[in-house]
Amino acid sequence: MTPQQPALESAVPDDPRPHVVIVYTDAGGGHRASAQALRSVLEADGRYRATLVNPYQEVLAHLDPFTRLTGRNVEATYNELVLGGGRTGLFCRGFFILSFIAVAFLRRAGRREFARLWAAMRPDLVISVLPVLNPAMIDAIKTYRGGAVPFAIMMTDWAEISPFVWFPKGDDYAAISGTEQGLARLRAKRHPEERIFPTGGLLIRPQFHEPLPNDFGAARAEHGLEPERPTIVMSYGGHGGPRMVELADALAAADAQLQVIFLCGRNETLARRLQSAHLPFPHLVLGYRDDIHRYLALADLFVGKAGPQSISEALALGLPLLIDEWRVLPQERALTRWVKASGVGATFRRPSEFVRVVQAMAAQPRSCSAREAAQRNTAAGDILRIVETLIGSDWQDAAA
Repeated sequence: MTPQQPALESAVPDDPRPHVVIVYTDAGGGHRASAQALRSVLEADGRYRATLVNPYQEVLAHLDPFTRLTGRNVEATYNELVLGGGRTGLFCRGFFILSFIAVAFLRRAGRREFARLWAAMRPDLVISVLPVLNPAMIDAIKTYRGGAVPFAIMMTDWAEISPFVWFPKGDDYAAISGTEQGLARLRAKRHPEERIFPTGGLLIRPQFHEPLPNDFGAARAEHGLEPERPTIVMSYGGHGGPRMVELADALAAADAQLQVIFLCGRNETLARRLQSAHLPFPHLVLGYRDDIHRYLALADLFVGKAGPQSISEALALGLPLLIDEWRVLPQERALTRWVKASGVGATFRRPSEFVRVVQAMAAQPRSCSAREAAQRNTAAGDILRIVETLIGSDWQDAAA
């Protein structure tokens, strides 16, 4: 099977609705979550059909230099060595530099492969929820249907780690951002104002806007938790993180009167370690699942790394935040600063500091700031209006 076949098979044009192609990556969990949220919003609206494409797996797999050099593709390199290994300093920055170099060298070949993809998928709109690769995709979309198909970039990070990581040079694309930092970067680059589209927060799946349980105690008891004990939910992203074991051990040593819902994502090794840890407090260990919103809704406090998607989901449920500042990814530092400045939570570095702060926060009622943040995310409705505007516009004339 060639890298293009999965995308080709999904391109059967038997649906007359406008076709939105959403391009994502599995490097980290937030890009996939954003892509799935976008597809859910479009499908629920009913006016559009949406297809997800991972170009690293379905389009560019045969060009990936990381596979040739290390035996791991670029996504696995990031997930296993950067996220899994906690290498968030120089190693992480080196990874980004190598990624940019690889993309620059492969831009012509990538443009050719993406041109084939657009011809097969026949999109009416392309939305990218990934960084770095956008220049090659934009180059290719200009050759499809005479450049009449709009291309949009929806940034899923809180801020750009450096210029042009998300929003490349040029003004031939629509730029979507749900943060003040992202919008400020676009305006500093003098991106055309008519092609800047703000959203009220980062896009999350509609399930996170569902009503909270009427009886928290009964809902907790259904999952083997104590109805009245303060409850924290701990998540270190879609691929988990060994830091969760360290924090669980710290809670156990302190005899903390809490209970914990551990969200381990796709990290099965982490889930097994926590399940076999004989922790003295009530707890629930979960792997990857689609109904994670139901478990966040049982908690009094969110604990984890500064992942924009996870934090946005927790805020939508009104949860205060306790964010780990130890080995923060470069692109997530702006988010830790925002958490402290906005009053929606606190941060910590050492396990001893974590134990002290988490016990104090979990015993308090949800803050006004957290409750207000739960009402501010309007991204789903904003995205629908943006998609309607882009598909309804004459993009080629606007570009001329």
